[in-house]
Amino acid sequence: MVLLGLVFLSVPMILYARFATVDEERQQLLLGNLQNQGYLLAQGLELALRAERDKAPVAAADWVARLGTSSLRIKLLLRPTGENESFYYVAAFPTVNVAYLDAERQALVATGILGKVEESCAGNRSLSQSFTGPSGTTEILTSISPFHTEAGCWAVITAYAESDPAGTTLARPFASAPEVRWAGIFYAMMALLILAVAVSVALGLRRFARLARIIRHTPGRRQISFANATPVPELKPVAVEFDSLVTTLETSARSIREAAEENAHALKAPIAAMAQAVEPIRRVANMTNDDRAKRAVETIERALERLEDLVASARRIDEAIAEMIDAPASPIKLSPLVENTARAFAEAHGNNVKIVASVEPGIKVAASEEALETAIENLVDNAVSFAPQGSTVRLELKQGGGRARLAVIDQGPGVPVDLLPAIFERHVSHRPSNGNGAGAAGGPHFGLGLAIVRRNIELMGGRVAARNRPEGGFEVTISLPLAG
Repeated sequence: MVLLGLVFLSVPMILYARFATVDEERQQLLLGNLQNQGYLLAQGLELALRAERDKAPVAAADWVARLGTSSLRIKLLLRPTGENESFYYVAAFPTVNVAYLDAERQALVATGILGKVEESCAGNRSLSQSFTGPSGTTEILTSISPFHTEAGCWAVITAYAESDPAGTTLARPFASAPEVRWAGIFYAMMALLILAVAVSVALGLRRFARLARIIRHTPGRRQISFANATPVPELKPVAVEFDSLVTTLETSARSIREAAEENAHALKAPIAAMAQAVEPIRRVANMTNDDRAKRAVETIERALERLEDLVASARRIDEAIAEMIDAPASPIKLSPLVENTARAFAEAHGNNVKIVASVEPGIKVAASEEALETAIENLVDNAVSFAPQGSTVRLELKQGGGRARLAVIDQGPGVPVDLLPAIFERHVSHRPSNGNGAGAAGGPHFGLGLAIVRRNIELMGGRVAARNRPEGGFEVTISLPLAG
């Protein structure tokens, strides 16, 4: 739209400047032709009046009437031989009486034309000057052509009425020409039409987007056809493709959930069988007091526990992926969600780690509640797992700049600087070992918690960041757009 506006502003300016130049050249050409016409008229009068000799002043009116035309107006002035300043108004065409001649002479004096007449005896001059006569008729004076006879210096002034085509061309400014005005009107209409089309398209796309949001946020939206509900008929083929895309995504989400359940069920059966089979071996090892057999049994049991955790983690990841594919975004009250999460973790870990929440009330974000709750729980769980005994984990929720910002801060050891850029990658984890293959919290960890946090938050239009605090500890911050 900006480029289109620049085009519509620059094109008429360029064209107007060019056409104005052409019009000026046309006026100069016309004025030159009219000057030549006045010069030829003066030559004709010169020949006629020379032939009249002493009778020239008396015969001048008759000759002017003979040479005049319907559109051309002629004014003939004479400065007799021996006089240096005074000009007499001798004749005019169309013919007027003596009183009118005198009045018109006074009008010419008032306009300063007679000064130019004085100069004209030294050579031909072109004019383009408006002159209003005693009768109120406006004329365009086009030339002053001098010639000399025995009677003195004659000056022929040619003029055209302002209503005449030649006079109109010379007197009318280019901008006021009818064709220029009509071109401006049509150009403005075209600009308005294009603007109306652009606005219509923009409003149509906005309605299209609003419908998409409504369908996305409406429970049971699978019953709504985007193609049938679209307010823009021209976008119906796109809406059909969107319906197909949504159906494909929903099918994919359902398939992922089913596959996660089937895989978990298929893997748990052999794991349970192995766990039962280990029990007789443990009894035999205890009865025989075989240390080697006991260590083997312990290794098998730890491996089985790890397999069970891996199966549960894999199922949790698949279900989270499926939910993000098919999760409707809606306004979620983030403040109470953070407070409830902090309270639940405080009850579960109150004897070991203190959980403190500083929450700004009334914050709402556009998100999927389950995916957001999973992300927050993973953040707090990760912070608690690193927090030393008796330390504090703080949750700080604020809003600003159209976004909500939640920071989870612990007093743990932090993350090595070289590992910090990859902390949100899958299977990236750095925990001190306690000697049994477990992490700092006493259980196995697979480096999936923060990866799930980043994926869930980014899919909801948010951002996630992490840093080591200068005063010690680790801070993870998530930022989400506020609900409209």
